[in-house]
Amino acid sequence: MVGFWNLAIAAVFGLLYCVAVIIYRLFLSPLSKFPGPKLAAATLWYEFYYEVVKEGQFMFKIQELHKQYGPIVRISPFELHVDDPNGDFYHVVFSGTAVRDKNPYEIAQFGTNDTGFGTVDHYLHRKRRQALNPFFSMASINRLEPIMRTMIEKLCTRIDEAQKFKTPLNMRLVYLCYATDFITTYALNNSWNHLDSPDFSPLWCRTIKETGAMSKWTKQFPFLYGFLTSMPDWLVGKLNPGMILVLDMQRKIKSMVQDINDGKVGGEDVSLNGGPRTVFQTLLNSDLPASEKSVHHLWQEGQNVIGAGADATAYVLSITTFHLLNNLDKLEKLQAELRSVAAFLPNGQGWNLTAVRQLPYLTNVVLEGLRLSYGTSSRLTRIAPNENLKFQDWVVPAGTPISMTAYIMHHNEKIFPHSHSFVPERWSERDGGTPGLERYMVSFSKGSRQCIGMNLAKAEISLTLATLFHRYQDMELFDTNFERDVKLTHDMFLPQPSKESRGIRVVFK
Repeated sequence: MVGFWNLAIAAVFGLLYCVAVIIYRLFLSPLSKFPGPKLAAATLWYEFYYEVVKEGQFMFKIQELHKQYGPIVRISPFELHVDDPNGDFYHVVFSGTAVRDKNPYEIAQFGTNDTGFGTVDHYLHRKRRQALNPFFSMASINRLEPIMRTMIEKLCTRIDEAQKFKTPLNMRLVYLCYATDFITTYALNNSWNHLDSPDFSPLWCRTIKETGAMSKWTKQFPFLYGFLTSMPDWLVGKLNPGMILVLDMQRKIKSMVQDINDGKVGGEDVSLNGGPRTVFQTLLNSDLPASEKSVHHLWQEGQNVIGAGADATAYVLSITTFHLLNNLDKLEKLQAELRSVAAFLPNGQGWNLTAVRQLPYLTNVVLEGLRLSYGTSSRLTRIAPNENLKFQDWVVPAGTPISMTAYIMHHNEKIFPHSHSFVPERWSERDGGTPGLERYMVSFSKGSRQCIGMNLAKAEISLTLATLFHRYQDMELFDTNFERDVKLTHDMFLPQPSKESRGIRVVFK
């Protein structure tokens, strides 16, 4: 009987605590003055419903909330989301000069808190970023051009095989294999050789998708990573088959790091022209303290580099390919530019970075492809820990997580008229475009935490598109529907189409 009363008292106190928390969040919190649904202000279960139950729909719900409540909306007990009609507040939130922390709630979803991407503190991030900068410098990118061109030739060999039989290719699979092989060759000095797979490694594509899907759970329940990794594989497979794929990928990277740590791969080895052999050697040879060079730190950084350099790049390539083949006037304009320059290339050497960087229409095509690919479809968050931020008539208290979303920014009709259309000309003043438009293209984010691989991605995308669309003059879409196969339908951190999607399929004739 005593146990029953103790349980009852605990339940009552628990209920009173929950009521007190909700009252505080709705009426006493510094964010209580900001507009938004009361349920979102009261509990994170609001976000959980749209992210997990509705499978990546919160981003679209946020759009609806802005239409209802205005340009600034409270989307959780702790966070504000902004849709600035003028686009300039993005550069205040994602500042390149002011102190900006990340939101611990946001970065918990990937379980890589010991990396530059997963760092909360502004100053620690700067140290970790500085250690990686040499690996992604323009000099390093130029040195790796032979690797890039070799990998593109391997991609073309696979396309040639399909061309013989006019076999439709799922371009997201194809580009994902290519981008993964390139980034693993560059970052790990060990290609994963997905381009050798006869069916273009659909299991690898599923691994990437499962990583994004899992992040919706781990954002809400960060302990899940530790819980799942401590369980036997057979049990993890029963609970979440996709998580096995993610864990296998992590083990593969950990094994490589351990080999370097054990001296099986020389820490002083170098690759082309004295460049660091792997991203791990770059970090090991940096000025970071020993505590930042543990196997635990290094494998997490490796996972981030591969994740960012694989599917994000593949998605841009596949989306750009679709829009070019779906807009034949744009395709012809690009191919005409490529033909006009190809005759002046060194005989037999093919396209190079110097040449593609000087092609204005190709540059505009890449920018438009990046805009319609969004980078990450999920909102990104920053915290100004030491200053209040003013937006219109609102003052956001210091320490408040503020989020903005590339998808919403890139479909701001005031900045990008006809935003859902593929219009490379919008980036060129000569073609009637708007000067300074790149200020509002945030596929790589902005500010001090802008994607470190931005220049590498642009180089890879430009060189790949130039080679493919010059070499293959007769390409066409095969049974590809925009609404079903292309349109962003699920935000799984990276964009995903509908579940009925058959992929962006192309026939090379």
